[in-house]
Amino acid sequence: MTYLQSNLHFLRTKNKLSQKELAEKLFMTHQTISNHETGKSQPDLEMMQKYADFYEIPLSDLLHLDLSTKKPVKDIGNIIFDKDRQTFQILSGSKGIYPMKDVCKCQIIFEDAKFHNEEIPFPLDHRILVTSYDFWWVNRKVYVGLEIELKNSDKLYIYVSNDAKIQNSDSFKKTMQYAQQIKEQFKTSSKNPVL
Repeated sequence: MTYLQSNLHFLRTKNKLSQKELAEKLFMTHQTISNHETGKSQPDLEMMQKYADFYEIPLSDLLHLDLSTKKPVKDIGNIIFDKDRQTFQILSGSKGIYPMKDVCKCQIIFEDAKFHNEEIPFPLDHRILVTSYDFWWVNRKVYVGLEIELKNSDKLYIYVSNDAKIQNSDSFKKTMQYAQQIKEQFKTSSKNPVL
């Protein structure tokens, strides 16, 4: 049994897109989107992969899982934890889906806002140390993130804040709490004592 039709409708509405808006984003017609969702026509394999890539899910999930009832996913802003698959998906930073078992270390890091560049998240020469001193000349704008080290020594990066925060401001402190919650989720999900 395939869930393709219902999943296409579910994902589009979940992402608050009209059929016309989705059609524009995928460079197809509104009628094609409608036909795929109602089952009047079946997309070919290339088109199915295009849908899966757009929604950033595996093609097998798009076809074989009823995504409207799938609950073991924890969405924490820029990262999604999937307990069933024991994976996490980074939505801002080192985009992709990664296995939890490969995580060996996680730490909070900061990027100087004037050097922010999403294509290369948190390059070493743009990171800064953040102090708890509340002096006006120390308080600059930063992006809060997480650096995740994998067992193979590769590093992944997550932007916790989607906008720059002034160091030691209330919004910065709130974002830091959020970063700590995500870090704790890694510790809980991976059951790795090193974290």
